[in-house]
Amino acid sequence: MGGVFVRVLYALLLAGVLAVAAWISFSRFVAGRSTLVPDLRDLTVEEATARAAELGLATEVDPVRDDWDEKVPPGRIRAQEPTADMAVKEGQTIRLFLSLGPKLLRMPDLTGQSPRSAAAALVRQGFPEPVLAAVRLPGPAGVVAQSASPGAVIAPGAPAGLLVNRGQPEAAWIMPDLIGRDVERVHVAFEAHGFRVGSVRRQAYEGTAAGTILRQFPQAGSPVSHKDVLSFVVASGEGAS
Repeated sequence: MGGVFVRVLYALLLAGVLAVAAWISFSRFVAGRSTLVPDLRDLTVEEATARAAELGLATEVDPVRDDWDEKVPPGRIRAQEPTADMAVKEGQTIRLFLSLGPKLLRMPDLTGQSPRSAAAALVRQGFPEPVLAAVRLPGPAGVVAQSASPGAVIAPGAPAGLLVNRGQPEAAWIMPDLIGRDVERVHVAFEAHGFRVGSVRRQAYEGTAAGTILRQFPQAGSPVSHKDVLSFVVASGEGAS
C-alpha cells in the first residue's frame, strides 16, 4: 500500500514540475519583446537584411518562391512571410521571395503559316493578338514577314506584326451579254476556258427557240473569275412557233 502511495505522490510531483516549467516558458514568451514586421517589398536583399536587423529580425531568401513580376525589378523582393505589420518576437526570420522581373517572350518562326495558325501560336505563348497586314505577291500564301525575327526576346504585351501574302489576285473578266444565245454553245465555250456552269433552268417563253438564254448570272458587265459559277434561264421551247 505504501509503495502505491509513493508512486502516486511521485507522479503528482512530476506533473507539477512540468506544469511549472511550461508556465515559465510561456511567461517568458509572452513577456518577450515583440515588433512589427517591416514592409520589405521592392528592396534589395541587402537593404531588407539591414532593415530587419535594426528591429532584431533575421531574413532568409527562399529561391523556390522566386517568380516573374511585371512591377518589381529582377533581384528585388516581391513578397515576404510574415507579411508587413504582423507582430512577431525578436529573432523571428522573415522569408524573402525575389522577383525575376517581367516575363520575357521569344518570337517564334511563323514563316509560311496561315494568319489563323500564326495568331494562335502567338496567343499560346502569351502574346496579344497580332496586327496583320496583307499583300499579294507571287508564291504561296502565308506569313512572309514578322515584326521581330525568330528567337528575338519580346516584352510581354508588346504587339507582334505579321505581313501575310494573300497570293496573286484572281484573274477577272467582264461577263459578256449572252441573252439570245444558245446555251449549249455557251456552255461548251465557257467550260473550255476554265469557267464553271451551274444550273440551267428552263422557262416557257413564246416565240423563242428551246435553249435560248433568257437571263444570265452574273449579269452582263459584271466581273467574273474562275471561282464564280455561271447559271442561266433558258427558253423551254413550249409555245414557240
